[in-house]
Amino acid sequence: MSQPLRVLIIEDSEDDCFLLVRALKREFDVTYERVDTSAALRDALRAGKWDVILSDYFMPQFDAPAALAILQEEEQDLPFIIVSGKIGELEAVRAMKGGAHDYVMKGDQARLIPAIRRELREAAIREERRKADLDLREQLHFRQALIDSIPTPIFFKNPVGIFLGCNKAFEAFSGLDQSQIVGRTIFDIAPGSLAENFEESDRELFLRGGTQIYESSISFADRAIHDVIFYKATFQNVDNSLGGLVGTILDITERKQTEEKLRYMSTHDALTGLYNRAYFQEEMERLEQGRQFPVSIVIADVDRLKYVNDTLGHAAGDELIISAALVLKGAFRAEDVVARIGGDEFAVLLPSADTAAVDEALHRLSTRLGSRNGSDDQLTLSMSFGVATAVKGERLEETLKLADKRMYHDKSTKSCIPAEGSGISFPQP
Repeated sequence: MSQPLRVLIIEDSEDDCFLLVRALKREFDVTYERVDTSAALRDALRAGKWDVILSDYFMPQFDAPAALAILQEEEQDLPFIIVSGKIGELEAVRAMKGGAHDYVMKGDQARLIPAIRRELREAAIREERRKADLDLREQLHFRQALIDSIPTPIFFKNPVGIFLGCNKAFEAFSGLDQSQIVGRTIFDIAPGSLAENFEESDRELFLRGGTQIYESSISFADRAIHDVIFYKATFQNVDNSLGGLVGTILDITERKQTEEKLRYMSTHDALTGLYNRAYFQEEMERLEQGRQFPVSIVIADVDRLKYVNDTLGHAAGDELIISAALVLKGAFRAEDVVARIGGDEFAVLLPSADTAAVDEALHRLSTRLGSRNGSDDQLTLSMSFGVATAVKGERLEETLKLADKRMYHDKSTKSCIPAEGSGISFPQP
């Protein structure tokens, strides 16, 4: 059974067209149409599906170069073979540059049929390539649409660090669009120190392969510092050669801030900002297992806080507690643990502090307390203290109890009477 062939013939001579079709029918099951004007050619291209175009070169109202121009305008890739009785070398070269695939002299059937078969094969190959390219573009478009829908910044790099692509989230994160990212390196889009860190981690990943997960802090478009987690992995080409890496950036800034806030709240007193009893207890247990002996403990208690609450209100009592916290915080060393362990009770852990060191701290405390009470329009602050020091091998819990006992002894020896003006007066220890 003959191969079907749909032929569009551009020819002004009906006799030449008849001879051409008769020759084709010896090899093919031919369906054809003859045209000889530009308008007829456009109509034929739009109305039907053709396998090949056979065109005369010279015609009274038309010629092959004009037909080739129309074919390109209509965006149709059809085998175009010139079949002409007389065509010079210059015309042939012009036609081939214009898009013709071959030219055959009229009556040369020995060349015409093989030329048609060859161009049909070439056209099929081109069609397969177009379909493959289209499939690839559709896949790439789908993948790009997919990663663009992900709110996490995603990027791709080749083995030498050049960006191959990214998603919308990475564009927003970097402050650049994809055209400003693809084909560039991290040094083109990020500050130098950040780029060096990027490149160093990428080199390590390419060297070892697999995946890489680590936390870091970076700054990009908004210039703010972001706490992030990098997830990066290498990928292979279809021939198993190293293709590059794909990475994502998970912004954990809010999570870290929340964790830090929760951690702070779990270890600090809400009113004063000092450490709370739970943290003080943990530090006491830690120090007991360490080598920072002698360890001293100071217990402090605000005198007659209940009287202030009852006569002036709890807001005044809170102000007095805050004042006590500020005085204590300013009197002790940075390494000392100052905590509020009860309503009006404070405790201080002093690692590597003997009796002399504690005396110095208490002297600073007395000075700061005096300065505070010398200010105008403030309630006079009085505090009772108890101190105890432990050496290696002694339980700090017992040391705490001893300091607490001495504090209550100090409190019991004081007499507090209301004073003129302020309504209350507490003597200094």
